Amino acid sequence: MKKIVIALLTSLFVLCANAQISPYRQFSPFDRPHFLIEGGATYSTTTAKHTDYRIGFRAGIGGDFPIFFSWVSFAPSLVFESKGYVQNVKIDLAETTTDMTSMYIELPIDFALNIPFSRKCGMQIMAGPYVGYGIAGNYAVTSDNNLAQYGLRTMEYKAFFNDEEEQNLLKNFDFGIDCGIRLIFSYVTVKVNAEFGCMNANANSNSLAFKNRSFSAGAGLRF
Repeated sequence: MKKIVIALLTSLFVLCANAQISPYRQFSPFDRPHFLIEGGATYSTTTAKHTDYRIGFRAGIGGDFPIFFSWVSFAPSLVFESKGYVQNVKIDLAETTTDMTSMYIELPIDFALNIPFSRKCGMQIMAGPYVGYGIAGNYAVTSDNNLAQYGLRTMEYKAFFNDEEEQNLLKNFDFGIDCGIRLIFSYVTVKVNAEFGCMNANANSNSLAFKNRSFSAGAGLRF
């Protein structure tokens, strides 16, 4: 009789322990930490008027660390992202086109709601803040005014590190909100993402403020 009671108590203890680990550990792709490598294309612009989207790229590494019984994950990443925009305006009655390309190192700090479909497939709804730092970039200004003043119709400048401070178009530091949806198919991931800058990206305090906007789609591997 003692052996039966001990066996029942042991079984009950094991079941309770497993229940505390995760309600769906046995049929979820979110039962343990994972490492990710992802990349894709970006479609970016700014909140300034008369700006069009520019196509770029995005690549990075990240982690997926389940918490709260695996229903939620802490999902930070380190990303190298290309942003930019094309703007057409009239300055002194001359059509002026600004073509901007900028490169950022970014650290999105996301939390994800985990939704399992099967043992190997699932979906994550992600959101969190990001911080970024511009490391390279350039912009070209094309206008008949340049031709009259400098003898060249197109003038090129660095976006961040010009020798003349007044020619810096963008601030190095950026901060905003990152959100997205990631689909998981065993070791393969598909992700759509959006970033909404929350601070003025314009380095020239005498000009109108604008903020970065970026949308991306891509795929990756999950280990």
